[in-house]
Amino acid sequence: MSMPSSFETSSEEVDLHRLPFGAKVKYLCKQQPLVPIGCLLTTGAVVLAMKNVRMGRSRNAQVWLRWRVGLQALTLAALVGGGYYYAGVGASGRTQPDPQEQLKAMQKKTRRREQLWIEELERRDRETRARKERAERARQGPEGSGSGSGSGSGSESST
Repeated sequence: MSMPSSFETSSEEVDLHRLPFGAKVKYLCKQQPLVPIGCLLTTGAVVLAMKNVRMGRSRNAQVWLRWRVGLQALTLAALVGGGYYYAGVGASGRTQPDPQEQLKAMQKKTRRREQLWIEELERRDRETRARKERAERARQGPEGSGSGSGSGSGSESST
């Protein structure tokens, strides 16, 4: 039993919940490239700070820890800025319609899905009726042909 095609998502919509982990990370990195870059730079600053602490260079370690703080702030700003940007603009770069238009579009899509579902149910109903009719004809087939020939031969003898 197949579902109507309206139950599938369109190619423009990306359902992050259905994507595997690697594909989801790749998609989000393409969407907001400054965030992963900032994370990598922050991690690099922490690693260099740890290396300098182990080597006993506390001044250099302090410099790298300060860089870490600045890079973390920039990464956080990129994350928040990207969130605000993508709240008003979809991944395709278009601005999203106002809520009234979205509501109308959702209602239209819902009506279309309902119509497709009704058509699917009607198609299934027609198939079921056709199957029942074929089964009924198959059951009556040998009886109908036997009784039809018997009544025909009886009428011939009386004339």
